[in-house]
This record gives sequence, C-alpha cells and structure tokens, in this order.
Amino acid sequence: MFLRASLNQIIHCLRRATRGVFFHPRICLGRRLLGRVAGFGLIVLLATLAGCSFKTPQSTMDAHGLVARDQLDLFLITVWVSLFIFITVGGTMAVVVWKFRERPGDENKPMPSQGHGNPMIEISLITASIALLVIIAVPTLKAIFLTDALPTNQPYWKPSLLGNWYTDAGGQLTDESSKDEPLTIEVDGKQWWWSFTYTQFGITTANEFYIPAGKVVQFKLRSDNVIHSFWVPKIAGKVDCIPGRANWMWMMADDGKVASDGYDHGPIGADKYENGLYYGQCAQYCGEAHAFMLFRTRVVSDKDFVAWVKHSQQKVPAPAAGGDWAKFSIATKGNETTPPDKTMLATAEQRGAALFVGRASCMMCHTIDGSNATGTIGPNLSHVASRTSIVAGFLDNLDNEGKAIDPVRQRDNFYNWISHPYDFKPGNLMWYPLPGATSGGLRDIVKQNINNKTPFTDQDWHDIAAFLMTLK
Repeated sequence: MFLRASLNQIIHCLRRATRGVFFHPRICLGRRLLGRVAGFGLIVLLATLAGCSFKTPQSTMDAHGLVARDQLDLFLITVWVSLFIFITVGGTMAVVVWKFRERPGDENKPMPSQGHGNPMIEISLITASIALLVIIAVPTLKAIFLTDALPTNQPYWKPSLLGNWYTDAGGQLTDESSKDEPLTIEVDGKQWWWSFTYTQFGITTANEFYIPAGKVVQFKLRSDNVIHSFWVPKIAGKVDCIPGRANWMWMMADDGKVASDGYDHGPIGADKYENGLYYGQCAQYCGEAHAFMLFRTRVVSDKDFVAWVKHSQQKVPAPAAGGDWAKFSIATKGNETTPPDKTMLATAEQRGAALFVGRASCMMCHTIDGSNATGTIGPNLSHVASRTSIVAGFLDNLDNEGKAIDPVRQRDNFYNWISHPYDFKPGNLMWYPLPGATSGGLRDIVKQNINNKTPFTDQDWHDIAAFLMTLK
C-alpha cells in the first residue's frame, strides 16, 4: 500500500507539472516526429551493431586461455545480473508510468492517501539485493584465488612441469632442478618494447615469445623505468610491471589452437589468433610511445616449442672469417696501416654486418648471441628475422595470407625502421639520445657524424637491412 501510495503521489505531482502539455496539438505533432526520428536512430544503431564482432584479435570476449575464460565467465555473470536489475527496475518504472499516466479529466483528482512503509517489501528488497551481490561475489573470489597462486592442486599442474613433457618432446634440460618447475619467462617492460628471457634455456628474445599449448607458464614481471602492464587479452588478464617490485602471473593457453605449419609461420587477418598467434600490449600509459608498445604470443605444440628452443639457442656466426666475429670485426675495420679486407665486404650482408659492429654503433645497444654485440639498451636481435613482426609488433612481416614471413615486406620493414625510426615510434631511443644525455642515438650519429669519417648513405641502411635478414 505504501509503495502504491508513493507512486500515486509522484504521478499526481507530474500531472500537475505537465497539465495539458501532452494533449496540445502541436506537442502531439512533435511527438510523432520524435517517434520517427527515434525509429530511424534505432535502425541506424542496429545496422552499426551488426558490424560489430567479438572475433577480433584482442577481444576478451573470445577467450582462448583458462584464466581468460574464467574472467570472461565472471564478466558475463555480472552482465546478466546487471541486465536483470535493469529490466526489473526499468520495466517496473515503465509499466507504472504508462499505467498511471495522466488522462483527460484527471486534473481534479485528489492527492492519494499517504502511508508509512511496508516492512515486508523493504526486507524483501534488501534480501534480493544481498542475494544478487552474493551471486557476483562468489565467482569473483573464485577468480581471485585462481590467479593468486600457481595452480599446484589442479590436475593440469603436474603435466605442466618441464620434467613431465619437455624431454618427451625431444628436448634436453641442462639444469636438472628445473624439471620440477613450470616453464618460466622473465618479462622486462622497457620504453617502449618487451624483453622475454627463458632462464631455464638461456634464451632472450624481444617482442615475441613462444609457449606450449595446454601448459601452465609462469611469468615474472619487472620494469626498470616506469609502470607497464603486461596483457594478453585472449589468454590471461593484465598484471603491472612495477619498478622495484617483483610481480608475477601465470597463464595456460588452450590446447588444440596451435600453429600447424611450424614455429616461424602464422595465419593473418581476423582469424590469425586462432592458429597460435595472439596479440598483446602494454595496458598502462607509460610515455610517448605507449600506443606502440605491442607484442605477440605464439602458442605451439610441445614438439614445435622444443624445436624453437633449439633454434634460438644457436649462436649467430659472422658472415665471413669462418664465422669468427672477432676476426671479422678486426678485418673489416682495418687500422692506420692496414686497410679493411674488401674480400669480407663483397656482399650486402657482409657490409651490413661490418656497419652493425662498426661505425653504425648498433652493437652498443643490441645483442647478437655469439658476436661481440652485447648491448642491452635495445632489443636482442638474435634470430630477429624469424619473428613475425618488428618495432614491438608494429610492423608486420607476414604476407597477405599470413602463411609465412614475406621476405620483401620484411626487408622493407627493416630498411624503413633503420632509416626513419622517428616515423614509426616517437621518442624511441634508437633515434633520440638517452634521457639526460646531450648526444647519442642515430640522430646524432647521422647528422653530426659522431665517431665516423664517412657519412652514411642510403645504401648503408639497405646493407644493414640485408644483414638483419640473415638473422633467422
């Protein structure tokens, strides 16, 4: 009675405030026009929504990992509960407003009788609110507990330990203590790229990492600059990389969604991620090039993962001097009495390698395993030509069909990035000096000709690109 009396009182006040408004001829004409506009707007909205899809490369609505699916389930529960509340409350209000709307002749109706509440209705509403909160709280706590610790009590934990699958897939563990550990990857958030280190296998790569399908993988997250956020939307949630703090997370990609044609291939387009290639990015604003801080995750079979590990552990030989980088570096630089050995500079790849470890100073910032290039400021370039992208996932190396790396596109990407890095990533440290430094970076090397007697030419950039193409 109290609820009905209160509604009647509200409706009575609305009637007095809008008396005669809805029945004026001009107002009725306006309502008809408004109805037509609203109908047209609804059609446009539906047409727009028809173009939407949950099957996008970074859609959390298309989960392909255990953690991501658990979080999606929680999100959908929250959506359905919220939708139920919206329909119940909004529907009740719509029915009441329509049923008790003002009609001709209602102007002189008396004020409805007043009440002082209905304890049963109030208790029922409070109980229903608590029940709805519990429905959301239980799966929320479950999701928190799932990611709060490694799932050592789950049936998929033991099969994920390296000793239970890596050797069976043809691999060999150099450290026996790691056989009782899951695959562990150390993630370092840089400005603005990602470094991935497999300490159990002595591998460091950049902006693209590999994990076996159906196995728990632990990630240790770090940053030595600002806060970043590591996020692979389709496989797991996001966790921050915070300077001075050791964060971590784990993920397990779905089994059966692996690349079918080897670790150096992957499909492209809207379905690219469904064949083992997943997109990730930094989800925390971290500076000028935050939007370009992307990475890629390759989910492969156990055997393909072992093959990738073995390939990545191989050292990169020099393009001449019998593969000896020390001899190659000395022979191609020359000195005051001995000119450079031109027999070691006969090809574009050899000239590019000489520039890389010589006057271009690339070795000061980048590492190539097996060479005298041991810089750590920039990404590790060992086997960079086997990656599906460069520039932190921004420049795609795959062909239009996505079945393989396109060598022409890849070479163009290398050349464009080396010769014009400022066009692709603002503030990048390959072009600009380090913070606090007065000089350095390719900008000053090219413009001021620092430490060089011969100016750089366009052919020099092409030669370096040709050398990078050999790092497969």
